[in-house]
Amino acid sequence: MFNFHTYYIIDEEPCLLNVDVADLQPSYPEQVKLSIGVHPWKVTAAWRDELALIREAVRRTDVWAIGECGLDKMKGEALSLQMEAFRAHIALAEEVQKPMIIHCVRAFDELLMLRRELETVCKKECREPQPWVIHGFRGKPEQAKQMMTKGMLLSFGHQYNVETLRVVFSEHLRRSTLNAQRSTFTFPFFLETDDLRLSVRQIYEQVAHHLDVDVDLLVRLCDPLPSLFSHQKP
Repeated sequence: MFNFHTYYIIDEEPCLLNVDVADLQPSYPEQVKLSIGVHPWKVTAAWRDELALIREAVRRTDVWAIGECGLDKMKGEALSLQMEAFRAHIALAEEVQKPMIIHCVRAFDELLMLRRELETVCKKECREPQPWVIHGFRGKPEQAKQMMTKGMLLSFGHQYNVETLRVVFSEHLRRSTLNAQRSTFTFPFFLETDDLRLSVRQIYEQVAHHLDVDVDLLVRLCDPLPSLFSHQKP
């Protein structure tokens, strides 16, 4: 039962812990993996100095993702500055071949534009871009479909649009059926606690209730190891 994005270590639950590079510890419990980045709320004129430290830290084997980083039109510095910092995170993620955990508030048009930019570059270089996961997704079904069409993945926390959750789940099952015939793999969606200090089991149980499925099924579907982190050892 993996907690895809959290700020707290809860008991022995496997998780992707978001940490500031300044607070990085020499080691963490075995079940704890890390994501490191500059949150858009914390982007300042000095963001390059912090990114320089992050560039060193992401080489650690327990750092599995870049982020959380992204864009927020409701809070933080000017969007132009956030965009500049976010582009640097994108470049770093591609360099070290690690996925990104993205915070996005009312900036989905810009997010899609940046994704298209990356896809254009990757197509010329004959490679696939690193996965982007929008954490704490609360958008409507149409927006979710748009993000998924562009290759972005979604992570749901304690607040979400139930209809969107059901649409994403149905789409995942449809793609899984198609890909089973082609012997290829479809990315699942993920579940998280974000900044709530609670067991991720509560999120799994809540989502299982809304989807009318067994929690054990969600545990299998929302395991990021086969999809995002297959090249990284637990």
